[in-house]
Parts: sequence; structure tokens; C-alpha cells
Amino acid sequence: MNSEESVSWHAYREAESLQELSAIQELDAFLRGGPSKAERSAAYFMIGAIGNNLEESRCASTLISYIPSETDKQALATLLDGIAKIPLAIGTDLEPVYELLRETRWLVRHRAIQALRTSTAPETEDRLLAVLAESTDPYDRVYCHSVLNRIGTLKSIPALEAGLESSKRDVKLSAKAAIQEILLRSAPSTS
Repeated sequence: MNSEESVSWHAYREAESLQELSAIQELDAFLRGGPSKAERSAAYFMIGAIGNNLEESRCASTLISYIPSETDKQALATLLDGIAKIPLAIGTDLEPVYELLRETRWLVRHRAIQALRTSTAPETEDRLLAVLAESTDPYDRVYCHSVLNRIGTLKSIPALEAGLESSKRDVKLSAKAAIQEILLRSAPSTS
């Protein structure tokens, strides 16, 4: 069977297109009922899809509220993927995401870094720079560079320049791309 003919493929596509903000309350109530990890993952995915489709930061806050109680790494990864797709409002409490930047499970740690890609909080840049200063994991570095490419300021340049010295090609290239993007954003407008 072709994957496009499967029931799960169609269900996934339908979930991706959700736009009913009222469904958030139902999903929140469902999650408080103690569903299985597969059901929790599906609910997190749906909340993330609604937040992405409507650009609704309340969906990100709802997902963040489940971080402290979620123990399954796959479900947590799905939850963090949802946050990464939603524009984060100024003042969103990101402390639960920040705490996962020190997570020992690499899957969760990497997704936590990526979840910060729409943050406008100055503290986010500082937290990512701390990860770059402490971590030796090349993937931590690549993901931090990627997020700093989107949100970094001139303050990030020294840490990114250190990445240019890496023997890992992906680390070097992601650092170079981030530096270029930050310099472009920081250049005075000539209009």
C-alpha cells in the first residue's frame, strides 16, 4: 500500500490542518485525564498544529504547562516540536523549556533548543550561549547555531566564531550561516 492510501497518513494530514481554537480546551481536559503516551503525543501534536495554523501563542503556553509532568522522551519531543512551530508571545514563561537545555537525553535536549526558535526574550539568547559554552555535543552546537541564526544578536558573534574552528563540517557551516544572518539583521538600513 502506498503511504498516501493509509488511514494514518490521512489522519495526520487532517490533524495538521486543525484550526479550531476551541479544541484546545477539549485537548487540555483530555490530557488531564491521564491518557497513554501515544494519546498524549497525538494531543500535543494537535495543539501544536492549531497554534501553528492560527499563530496562537496560548497554544505554546498550554504545551509548556505539560513539560514538568511529561516523562516520556518521545511525547516530550512531540510537545517541543509543537512549541517550535508557534510564535511565542513576549512574557511567555519559558523556564520549563530552559530547564530541558541541560537534559541528559539528547533527543529531548535537541528539541528543547529548537523549541526556542520563535522566542523574542533576550534571556533565550543568553541560555543558548550558555549551552554553546558548556556543551561538547556537535548537534547541540548546530541546533544552537540554527536558533541563533533566527534570533541572535551581535552578542552571539564571539560564540559563533568559536564554531568556525570546529573540525565538524556541520558545526562550522551552521556557525558561518548564523554569523552572516546576524550581521545582515544588524546592518543599518540604508532606506
